[in-house]
Amino acid sequence: MHPISGFAPGDYICINVPSIALYEFHPFTISTAPEEENYLKVHIHVKGDWTKRLYQYFKDMSDTLGDEAPVKVHGADLNPARANIEERMNVIASLEDSNSDCCINATNLSQEGSQIHSSKKAIVINGPSSSCARYIFDCKHVVLIGSGIGITPYASILSSLMARFRMLRTVCKHCQGINYHGKHRLENHRLEKVDFIWVNRDVKSFEWFLHLLRQFEVEQDEYLAANRDERRFLDIHLYLTGIKKDDNIGQAFLHHVINLWAEDVGDDIFTGLKSATHFGRPDWNILFKSLISDDGTSIAKNINVFFCGPNTMGKAIQQHCMNFGMHYYEEKF
Repeated sequence: MHPISGFAPGDYICINVPSIALYEFHPFTISTAPEEENYLKVHIHVKGDWTKRLYQYFKDMSDTLGDEAPVKVHGADLNPARANIEERMNVIASLEDSNSDCCINATNLSQEGSQIHSSKKAIVINGPSSSCARYIFDCKHVVLIGSGIGITPYASILSSLMARFRMLRTVCKHCQGINYHGKHRLENHRLEKVDFIWVNRDVKSFEWFLHLLRQFEVEQDEYLAANRDERRFLDIHLYLTGIKKDDNIGQAFLHHVINLWAEDVGDDIFTGLKSATHFGRPDWNILFKSLISDDGTSIAKNINVFFCGPNTMGKAIQQHCMNFGMHYYEEKF
């Protein structure tokens, strides 16, 4: 089972770590999909005092206990202060049971102190809470735009979509051929097309969800190979703003190297994806025009744009949505 239940893609939780700040709750989008059982994941950008302390807290825990360091999770109906108290009482009670016929000696006291120290590794979760992203599956064509860590709500959406693809997948035991059963990859949902647009200043930031994007590219290729009448479902647009689109000699040489790499290897030199990385900021006017298809399968009124990122970027995107007649929704960054 999940540590929490009943959440939808794009939902968020508020996290409290009593040992860092007893009554502070901080909101984070759930990165994992509901279909991914047994674990819950959030991506946290270290920015500000609390997140710096949180990073150090888990780094110290990992250094001491390894990657499988246990963390006790409580619902927010439990007062954060009581989360530590109840854990301590459980430890003391268990020690009393194990030493019912003798006094607690120095060894036992040491053991008790160690367990109580471990009990401080508690997290209190409030949620899940819904966001506008959970309504994406009710749209026909969605454009998911994120800047930096603002892409997190939409990574959860892609994780859920990929999980639904895989539920339809079957592999022949004899020839290892891949097929997909069911009438439609997203039966009972309107969603037919997703454009995933991610803007980052540096290449390293793309590493947060590159594995997910690579998996989805492979899954989509296999799906289209088995269903030749289907159209592409996902298009990935990555923008690297740390490299400008200048036409100077240095940039021209860089573009030449990138093109040679793509021709020879067959993927993007920065990300390893089949989708090329674009330099500079998106030209929203050109990009939005390209979203409207000539055959009428994607018209402006059926396109819903979801954005999470800086306010200045959001205002520019919202204005272009108004100009094109597209619907605009924003997650607060």
